[in-house]
Formats: sequence, C-alpha cells, structure tokens
Amino acid sequence: MTAPLSGWRVGVTADRRADQQVDVLRRRGAEVVVGCTMRTLDLGDDPRLLEASRALVADPPATLVLQTGMGLDMWLEAMDAAGVGAELRRTLAAVEVLARGPKATSAARRAGLEVAWSAPDELYAQVVTHVASTGGRGRVALQLDGTAEEALVAPLAVACDEVVVVPVYRWTWPTDVGPAEALVDAVCDGVLDAVTFTTRQAAVHLVEIAESRGRSDELVSALDGDRVIPVSVGPVCTAAMADLGMAGIVEPERARMVAMVDALADEAARRSAAG
Repeated sequence: MTAPLSGWRVGVTADRRADQQVDVLRRRGAEVVVGCTMRTLDLGDDPRLLEASRALVADPPATLVLQTGMGLDMWLEAMDAAGVGAELRRTLAAVEVLARGPKATSAARRAGLEVAWSAPDELYAQVVTHVASTGGRGRVALQLDGTAEEALVAPLAVACDEVVVVPVYRWTWPTDVGPAEALVDAVCDGVLDAVTFTTRQAAVHLVEIAESRGRSDELVSALDGDRVIPVSVGPVCTAAMADLGMAGIVEPERARMVAMVDALADEAARRSAAG
C-alpha cells in the first residue's frame, strides 16, 4: 500500500522534537526539508528567575498560572539546583493552579500540584477570561511561555492586584538561520507541498526571517492552503498563523505532534481522492 504522504515535500520548522517529527513524516512517505526557525534559551541561571521564586516563597501568591509543562519542569529543576526547590514546591502546592492546557496540567501533577482549572482550548485568552469571570485575584504568579512578557501580563493584570512574572525561557532565532532561509525560499518558490508548525513562535519567526529576505508577503501568500498547506499542531498555533495571514490551515482534533502529521496525511488522502 502506498504511504499516505508519498510524493509530498514537507517543511519542518520545529526546534524541540524535530527529529521525531521528521521520522514520523518519513514513515508516512514524505520527503522532509528541515528549516528550524527558533531556539529555546534556558533562563535557569537568570537572576530574575531566582528573585521571582524567592519572592513567591516569601509572599505566596493566591494563584499560579502555568503556561507550559516544559516551563514548569525547567523552573523547578533550576530552583532545585539553586537550593530553593523544596520551599518553592511547598509554596505552590498550597495555591490555586490554573493551567493553559493538558501538558501544563500533566507537569503540575507530576510536581505534586493540584490543578483547579484548565483552559478547554489551550488558549491564554481563556485563562484571562476565567480569572476575570471568577472575581479576579490578588497576587498572581504567571509562568511565561517565551513570548512577549507585556502581551501576557497586561490582560491578566486588569483583574489582579499584582502579577509576578516567572521568566523560565525565551525564544529567539536559531544560531544558524541558513536552513530557515532555505525553507522560506522553498515555500516562496513553490517547491514544498506543506509546512508544519508546532509552536506559534515558529510561525512568527518564519515570517520574520522571510521579511529579512524581503519575501514575507510572498511567503504568506504561498501559505494559502492551495499552493502550500500550513499545518498547525493546535489552536494556539493556528490562531497565530491566521493572524499572520496564513490560510487553509490543517489542524488535528487533538493538539499533538503525531496527530498533526496524521491530519496532514488525511488531507493528502482527501485531495488524492478528489483527483
């Protein structure tokens, strides 16, 4: 039986788990072009993280907002190394925990934290709405997810007395942008069938890198679901991609990498059947 993505050329923008995604795509028959558009900078040694953690232990928040499971894991690991991990865990175990999605929820449970509520569609805007609709909060700790700090703090601060930011990591361009630039050219020149995005920042950076080459308009126009299919891992990523102007986005029902590849394979099968 022919593999579902046989004859398809698929671009991959991922940083984390890129090798696993490439393997899944190839097992489904795709030819893969890798152009990582981002790099995760660990802020475990940043004095701001230790300062924020000590401040939360000294004056516990009413609520902890967890954006990502990776972020919580990295935060606790860094504070274990700094000698304040045990105190921080005891503090956080006694506060209300709100999670943006299932990965943050799972990480919280592994750390011994009880999650009071999780955003149904994994959207930060839903967390903000939940906080506001349930009476607001006093002192809130917000684990950042690598995106712009002010864009996250401002809407939450409307319904809270104080927001203590926890900067665990941030995203930047890759050290070597050559593969990402080649991916931009491949999209614009029409030699790819699809491009996958597993984080919203990967999409943002691809457009930024295209802009640095004077091809951002070409890139977004090509990612229209007809010439090139933009493939999203889930609703958070999809929202960012749509805001950037991408259209015809393929998204799985469940926000997972393998499900994303399967959704693309299903789309390929649908198009093949339609002739």
